[in-house]
Amino acid sequence: MRYIVHESQRKEIPGRQIYLYDVFHLYFLPREQEAEYIPLSPVGHVNLNILFITGHVNQVYSYIRQYIDTIPEDIIVATTCFPQRLSKYKRKKTLFVPKTTSNLCYIHNGEPYGFSFDITDSELDFYNASGSIMERLQSAYSK
Repeated sequence: MRYIVHESQRKEIPGRQIYLYDVFHLYFLPREQEAEYIPLSPVGHVNLNILFITGHVNQVYSYIRQYIDTIPEDIIVATTCFPQRLSKYKRKKTLFVPKTTSNLCYIHNGEPYGFSFDITDSELDFYNASGSIMERLQSAYSK
């Protein structure tokens, strides 16, 4: 499992590390930057075949377009503002994107929810859901 954050969201990393600890009960540490992304890797053994990627749609789209054939994970969870732009990659990977009522995935100021980064409804739903990781993904994100 990997969780990658675009370098433009570097200041969000401490808040995302807390979020990830609460969700997975694992510590995530920043690793060496890959292209324009900073990977947060879990400490310890994790047997989840999932890549979480967050960033603006042009950043996420560019990363996936460039690396789709070399991304080792079979499941990609892409949290981005216009998730429909990624639909063509559903043929190559299992892709989860934020649930939206329009074409735009809105972000909220995370502070009222106890987070120090802007957060989407799907991230909040995933945080609050119960069940296995896959059950939580399926309830919080669209496939």
